[in-house]
Amino acid sequence: MSESEPPLLADVYPALVSFLGAALVAEGESVLAQVVERLRFHGWCGCRQGCNYLRTGPTARADNVWVHLDDEEEPRVWLQLDCDRTSFVGMEICEFVLGPAPALDSERPAGVK
Repeated sequence: MSESEPPLLADVYPALVSFLGAALVAEGESVLAQVVERLRFHGWCGCRQGCNYLRTGPTARADNVWVHLDDEEEPRVWLQLDCDRTSFVGMEICEFVLGPAPALDSERPAGVK
């Protein structure tokens, strides 16, 4: 990783990346599951206090297509596809416990567990 390149999301939130990969495979999205391992952590949106949108790519590349991964009836994570629909530019964390915020993420919103 170069100094200008954000850390891998897997290094910041390994449980999240593991969940996303397994859930995408279960949904028949094995190609997108492989992409998750290469996502970078670009920080949190910050548009308002308590925003739970985690950025994994440049906002300019965002498409308005989302993939939701559910736990029974409730969405756990919404993934926003990029304009090529080959990767993700971010995700809204709904009902997923990220675990302790490691040193790589000192800016995590207080409402996100």
